[in-house]
Amino acid sequence: MNADEILRSYHALCAVRSPWEGWWRTLRRYVLPNRQEAEEGAAPESRRLADTTAVEACQKLASAHLSYLTPGHELWFKWGSPRHDAGDEAEAWYNTCSDIANRELSLSNFYTALHECFLDRVALGTGSLYCGTTRSGSLLFRHIPCGHFVCGENDEGTVDTYMREFSFTPHQAASQFGTRSLGPRAQAMLRNPVTQHEPGLRFLHIVSPRTGRNTRRNNTRNKPFRSVYFSLDDNCTVEESGYNEMPYMVTRFLRWGDGPYGLPPARLVYPDILQAQFLNRILDMLGEVAAFPRILELANQVGEVDLRAGGRTLISPESASLGFPREWATQGRYDVGMDRLRQKQDAIRRAFFLPMLEIWSENKQHMTAAEVYARENERVMLFSPSFTLFACDFRPLMERIFALLFRRGAFPRPPASAQQTDAEGRASVAMPQVVYQGRIAMVMRRIRSEGIERALQRLQNMAGLNPELVDHVDLDRTFRLAARMDGAPEEVLRSTSSLRRLRRKREEQAAQAAAAAQAAQTANPAATLI
Repeated sequence: MNADEILRSYHALCAVRSPWEGWWRTLRRYVLPNRQEAEEGAAPESRRLADTTAVEACQKLASAHLSYLTPGHELWFKWGSPRHDAGDEAEAWYNTCSDIANRELSLSNFYTALHECFLDRVALGTGSLYCGTTRSGSLLFRHIPCGHFVCGENDEGTVDTYMREFSFTPHQAASQFGTRSLGPRAQAMLRNPVTQHEPGLRFLHIVSPRTGRNTRRNNTRNKPFRSVYFSLDDNCTVEESGYNEMPYMVTRFLRWGDGPYGLPPARLVYPDILQAQFLNRILDMLGEVAAFPRILELANQVGEVDLRAGGRTLISPESASLGFPREWATQGRYDVGMDRLRQKQDAIRRAFFLPMLEIWSENKQHMTAAEVYARENERVMLFSPSFTLFACDFRPLMERIFALLFRRGAFPRPPASAQQTDAEGRASVAMPQVVYQGRIAMVMRRIRSEGIERALQRLQNMAGLNPELVDHVDLDRTFRLAARMDGAPEEVLRSTSSLRRLRRKREEQAAQAAAAAQAAQTANPAATLI
């Protein structure tokens, strides 16, 4: 790609993004005021907010993403074999890899960067995260703020084109790209001791599918994704390489039309957010009027009325007969305003799914387990569209993490059942299927797990009428599937080979005991008669 092609593609994607930019600026003002101050250099918008319901709701829902979708203190995902007929050995290997990956994520900056990504996903509808490695080979993640990147989707709706604009100091640029790769302006600033650490060099990172590559060669110029670093100041390419997987993840809260950017919950209740700001200002004014009432006085009483606590004001009989001084225009209905404000605030909280979060904090002492499950199912299923989109958007990131750790040699040797052969006869490990284990995912999978339990209960009730009905169910596979669905650690499950050896040994012991009993009966037949 030459410079003109890069700039034309970038400006075209910026034009696609432009309808969202106005909404992002507006929503930052009412939902993420600190982010607007940090990114746009604006005055702290939090000082102008009269109502912080949307701000608090955004913080709670973003934290809930981290606590209930990707909790760092729990095993929140498991990898499994994409083939249903791969066997338990392959399933166990993928599960072991997921345990290793969870430990690697906890040692990296994953959860710190992911929380910032979730804030953008909730507040602005679109979040982005970069996944790579440090020079030492450990995992590295970087949050890309919403509005600092443009992206495009392929025909399947997957983000496969990504461009982000960022700034470097000359020293940082030379550290990443090398001095010789920089353009004239960057090199001049680098040679000057005063400017070599000043920010201001603008670069563009372009990641897009590579066409016409040689699949038999795995060098940087033939990888599936092209990577180009372009200097916007010197109008030249400073580095060109490639990736085996898309390094950038884009997650949307909800789909918004056919564009690649998402719809945030605040967009749906934006009028309520504005009304809450207005009503809070009105109620503040009513409260001030109640505390410091307006005073109506005669013209000749100016300066004579003492409004201090315990103050004394002397008035003439004529003023007293007219009722002056007296309070004036203090009859506002504070209670009506509070009722309207609560309605607006409740609408905002519902849009941010706060009732769903309250089910795990409310008192359940007087509720049965069935009632708790029913309430969880009812409220969490409303979040299902956003969770489904989260799982879809996170798939490239999880594949990227798997591939990076596999190439680094962090996983044990894969069994033959976990490998696949392509059309040219080359063996490779299949990308795993991701099963999420967070609380929200567990509630959504409960319906499937409850289906297994109901089927087994019905089988137990009907087996008394016809014992052959048990032949319909593979109990070994059913139990292992249910245990993994419930998030049981892989260590508690024996491998199928160990299970076969255990059962064979048990059969041999039973056969030996039967043979010994038969021999004893033959040697002493009278004992049997007794």
